[in-house]
Amino acid sequence: MLLRKFSITAAATILLIPFTSQFASAATFTAQEVNEVHNFQKEYASLDKTSYNAKNIYAKKPNLSKKFNAGSLSSKYLKTQTDYINYYRSLFGLPAVSTTSTLNQNAQTTAAVMAALNANPFINQHGLPSEARPSYVSKSIWRLARDTSETSNLNFNVSNQSAGDVITDLITDHYNLTGSDTGHRAWVLSSRLTTTGLGAAYGKNGYRYSVQKVLNTNDIFRTANQPVVAYPSVRLFPIELLQGENIMWSLYLSNRTVKNKPIITITDLDTNIVTTATHVKNYSSCGYGNFKTILTYSPATTNLVAGHEYEVNIKGVQKYRFKLFKQDGSNDTTNYQVQTQNITSTPTNQATTDLNSKTDVQSPILLQNKILRAVIVPKATALPNNQNTFFNALLKKGWQQNFFVRQYALSNPITTDE
Repeated sequence: MLLRKFSITAAATILLIPFTSQFASAATFTAQEVNEVHNFQKEYASLDKTSYNAKNIYAKKPNLSKKFNAGSLSSKYLKTQTDYINYYRSLFGLPAVSTTSTLNQNAQTTAAVMAALNANPFINQHGLPSEARPSYVSKSIWRLARDTSETSNLNFNVSNQSAGDVITDLITDHYNLTGSDTGHRAWVLSSRLTTTGLGAAYGKNGYRYSVQKVLNTNDIFRTANQPVVAYPSVRLFPIELLQGENIMWSLYLSNRTVKNKPIITITDLDTNIVTTATHVKNYSSCGYGNFKTILTYSPATTNLVAGHEYEVNIKGVQKYRFKLFKQDGSNDTTNYQVQTQNITSTPTNQATTDLNSKTDVQSPILLQNKILRAVIVPKATALPNNQNTFFNALLKKGWQQNFFVRQYALSNPITTDE
């Protein structure tokens, strides 16, 4: 779960645009879609981008030796991280989640314990299987840290990330040590998640140990608020969340089980170029995010262009379309061509939406739910007689074996930011 910042130019992959696409016209957007893009851009711009380190992250600094005390995070850090979680969930039409003081305290205690241990970021720390309890950490705190780390997304880094960068890493899930399962993403985007807890603490080794509590017993048996969560999402999606190495795409089904590995194609509807996905994997037995089906795949050589529309065909399972937009509105030069048909009653000067408009329109992305429910109707399933048994069985499925590490750091010396 080591996350290390390095030069963007060193990490960037240059995508060559096929010759035919240079002459392709961009997709057309409805006036509502353009307005929604601008609303997403405004919401993203409003998110706090403050970088944090050991000097400004705490409301109360932890004591990580004798008289152990977990300390507490600043309210601004906690609010910002929650805001990022809910911003990303809104891209998928998922309802907002909230933190609780108890879950935050448990996550903070867990982060502080790992920081006190200077826990090795290159090995599995879910459940602290390779660590020994220090004498200054009580048995009850140790038990809490083991249980919480077992049921949380964990993220370790040595850079001055913002509160939101941690969540972005979880959503893109491209520093995943165990492969392409996108389990961290599935938990952040769980269709059953209602509450979460957040914690972070710095060890003497310079690592920030971040904890997000995601597996809650009550959520396991909750009715899913959405049958399908696709990444990229249906209709509109930020191109920034698809750019970079090792970003797998995914499809999660809340109530339907798919056991095979389907053939998947991606079509750029503006160039008619069809790409067959590679590295298709089925992680449904792992139970990430309390989903019944977890499919992940690589878009292979798919050329991604803001303003283009794409169709994903997961054969025999799901077919959907999405249009790409730039999340960073300050750097958006995309020409979002607006459809002219069926909007003749709209004045010409309202066909495109002013980015600074004060008018907020209800997001049509929630229509995704209705569209998908028309295709996949969730069926009620009987609950197990013993919920604790089911909960423990879920843990044994192995989802907790999944955690982050920035592969780049494996071949580069580690430095501590001051």
